[in-house]
Amino acid sequence: MTEKQAQSSGESSNNSEAMDIFGFPQYPRPDSTVKLFASSGIRQDEVIVGGNDNDWDLYCMGYWRAADALVDHLTQTRDPSARRPYAAYWESQAYAALFLYRHYLELRLKELFLAYGGEPAKINNEHVLLNIWREVRKQDDDTRSEEPSPDSLKDVDAAENVIVQFDDIDRKSEVFRYPKDKKGKVTLPLMQIDMIRLKEALGWLSQFLDGWSVGVYEYKHAPRE
Repeated sequence: MTEKQAQSSGESSNNSEAMDIFGFPQYPRPDSTVKLFASSGIRQDEVIVGGNDNDWDLYCMGYWRAADALVDHLTQTRDPSARRPYAAYWESQAYAALFLYRHYLELRLKELFLAYGGEPAKINNEHVLLNIWREVRKQDDDTRSEEPSPDSLKDVDAAENVIVQFDDIDRKSEVFRYPKDKKGKVTLPLMQIDMIRLKEALGWLSQFLDGWSVGVYEYKHAPRE
């Protein structure tokens, strides 16, 4: 892509000295001794990860919120006055956002499975969302002492609808990560996706599944009378 093409596609910055032709900052070459996974002493620039307090919820929330932040940036939701770039390289961020949402779903469903007391070995190498979802549903049916309410059934149906659609389009968690499969075949057909609608659906689903997880935890750890 030439600089002229980048400008016409909406990807170039007005500050040509600080940006490349795709609109990305031009960074200085790092020193050959730079330590990437270390503190700089500037807390506002840092994050703290890992340690004994690490858990499934941290990872789940991290992937979900990162996806939301990408969608906000991609659609200029937080700055309606900004000119929305309709260009392939700008919209390519959607691949990462879609993967993050899908990975959130996989993590949360696996966490639910384990919260019920499921064997880790059964899902460690399982990436098919629908398979994990069915295991969670089975566990819920086995532990439920009363029939679910009509509203609960509607919630489950709505959740399954989202999970099925993600499973249909990206069954093995590869479609949003690679442009082609191992045989060189394009696996994602050309499509136009309303990212705000998708974000809102995943927002509801994350609240539903997170609440479900809390309910299972309380059920498992509540003192028996």
